Amino acid sequence: MSIEIVKKYYEAFNRKDINAILTLCKDDVINDPNQGDSQAGKEKLKTFLETAWAHFEETVHDLELMTNTDQSKIATEYLVKGKYYNSKPGLFPAKNQHYDIICTAIFTIQDGKIARITRYYNTKKWLDMVNPSGT
Repeated sequence: MSIEIVKKYYEAFNRKDINAILTLCKDDVINDPNQGDSQAGKEKLKTFLETAWAHFEETVHDLELMTNTDQSKIATEYLVKGKYYNSKPGLFPAKNQHYDIICTAIFTIQDGKIARITRYYNTKKWLDMVNPSGT
């Protein structure tokens, strides 16, 4: 069942278990981050997650899942509780800033694997939480 695949994805995400996440994905999985270009392939997804986790500590809470009839598309809404703990090049300095932000992701499922992940959140709201002075 496709919903179970997405639930397993978030369980692995909360454990920071990249291998478990990659096992759930097709080899040519497409990662569409909220900001930036689409990336194709498990190695690109792995790098994306490793880079994010090197700077941000995040866990997913209050996960809601919605699906179409054949479960080929799964929409999720969830709360991310996070901390910006290690300065990321191109961003303002990290000072253990905490944030809680509602996010959405759309998963495309093909042949029992995640084929695409498209993420959305309000970037301005996130920036206001972690960099309220705008410096």
